[in-house]
Amino acid sequence: MHLLQVCNVGQIVGGTAACAWSITRAFPDAKHSVAFLSRVEGVTQNAFQPHETHHWSHCTSKAIQQINPDLVILHNVSSENASLWSGAFTIQYVHSAGRRLPADQTIYCSRWLAEQCRAESKSVVWQGVPRPPQPAQPRRKIPGRLRIGRICTPSARKWPDCLPAFYTPLASQHPHVDWDFVGCPPAMQPALYSACQGRATFLHAAWLARSHVWEWDALLYHHPTLTESFGRTLAEAARAGCIPIVDARGGFIEQLDVIGGRSCRTALDFSNAITDFADPESRLRLSKSVQQLANEQFSLSAFRKRLGSLILNLAQCGCD
Repeated sequence: MHLLQVCNVGQIVGGTAACAWSITRAFPDAKHSVAFLSRVEGVTQNAFQPHETHHWSHCTSKAIQQINPDLVILHNVSSENASLWSGAFTIQYVHSAGRRLPADQTIYCSRWLAEQCRAESKSVVWQGVPRPPQPAQPRRKIPGRLRIGRICTPSARKWPDCLPAFYTPLASQHPHVDWDFVGCPPAMQPALYSACQGRATFLHAAWLARSHVWEWDALLYHHPTLTESFGRTLAEAARAGCIPIVDARGGFIEQLDVIGGRSCRTALDFSNAITDFADPESRLRLSKSVQQLANEQFSLSAFRKRLGSLILNLAQCGCD
């Protein structure tokens, strides 16, 4: 099978390209081509090796036909100035709401997103995520201290101005916590450093930055206005045994329902969650449980079963 994926962005640290990468790894027995509708960064090309990558200005039937795939998977491809080739089955994998190009089958990355788009729950296919790479030089754990991190795309949209005010009381209430921020824009770093009373470390956002989750006791994510449709970073962190403490919204809730962790609605909820994880033995038990369940639900092999079943059904319907 020759599988072509078309992504709306060419940045591997974003959700859609990362999902496309997971598909190439979940189906190693297929031939893969990946096209991006924005500039393809070098790190993205390297991550997708040895598979072919292309940069298209638009998704057109002519461009698809030149690659001649058996199956096309679109990732958030808009219906504007786009067309499909009739010679291949097409799946539109929706990662956020918007006007998407109609396909033979449309699927959604979470139940929450399907509801937002007024689609049926049976059209939901949860993503698979890789087991994060181990850090090359892991930092030494200090007895009696916790390390809690936030990892996010390095854009102002993902790092709202209210974050320093959110972390100020948490840092005061939990002086035994050290804070890591991966992807924080430079302009916000001084304010967050001050809010965390100097116990903050800022780390560069990169494809391999996911290795830091192995060093964290918990992943803490809060955004007052932006709801994550799925939240790959939660699943990846959980696969490393990093306990999620996140907003009680969007795709986060679905993941917590199956792997555990803590969903929070208020600043007090976040603070109480940190307090509850203070005991080392109970924290270790929860970490192992979260990791085991995340490996079962969000591994690439589990993803292959979910998506492979849909592809098989689509092929059978076409044959009929």
